[in-house]
Amino acid sequence: MTGRLSPLLIATAALAALTGCESGTEPHASPSAKASSAVAPSPAPSSEAASAPEPEASQVAPPAPAASPEARYAPQDDCSKQPGWPAFRKALVSSIKARDAQALSKLAAPDIALDYGGGNGPAELVKRLDDPETKLWQELDAILPLGCAVQGGLTAMPWVFWNVPENIDSYSAMLVLGDDTAMLDTVGGKTVENAGWTIVGIDPMDFDTDAKAIRVTAHDGTKGWIETRKLRSLLDYRLIAEPKDGTWQITAFIAGD
Repeated sequence: MTGRLSPLLIATAALAALTGCESGTEPHASPSAKASSAVAPSPAPSSEAASAPEPEASQVAPPAPAASPEARYAPQDDCSKQPGWPAFRKALVSSIKARDAQALSKLAAPDIALDYGGGNGPAELVKRLDDPETKLWQELDAILPLGCAVQGGLTAMPWVFWNVPENIDSYSAMLVLGDDTAMLDTVGGKTVENAGWTIVGIDPMDFDTDAKAIRVTAHDGTKGWIETRKLRSLLDYRLIAEPKDGTWQITAFIAGD
């Protein structure tokens, strides 16, 4: 996203490449985003499926991400040394903590993208922030501690958004939050391994946000259960910003693909 591209088109193009279908999260190739490829699902061992104790969690063995066995995606801050970024982030954090929609809108570009259906602009951002049903303040709260990445002159929060390996299908993968988050053999069972800050596979058709835990597959094919609250979609909300006239502007706050 022969002439000069607008900031919004640049940001949209950066978003498009990550999911492999965003030629138009978001969210879900640009020099900043990683293309996704389909990962063949692993067969579900019938013995494990039969013994799973929790009916609300998925019984289908999800596809295993094809990532390095040692790969960890703990948040990093690649943005702090960018000119003007510290002041921008301070203003961003302040507006979020104060739940000040007007202050946040002043950090947004005139054509900030808010969805893939044409929703855009600071006024629309304020409207959505002021609507408690959207829970956008909570989404912003969740993004802040997840780091920041730099690619092609743009920044993205969370950091993992621009650091997903090309061989991982973002539709069927989740980031495991926390340093010591355990993968369990059954829901509420024993620890199989520490899955903190890894990317695990899920069955997106069976993902239930209300379930206590979700059945996942680790990079090495190990299957187990992880608390749902400890999983974050790779296509969840992200905030994209770019420098303009010596400061930074939010050019997209968007989720999905």
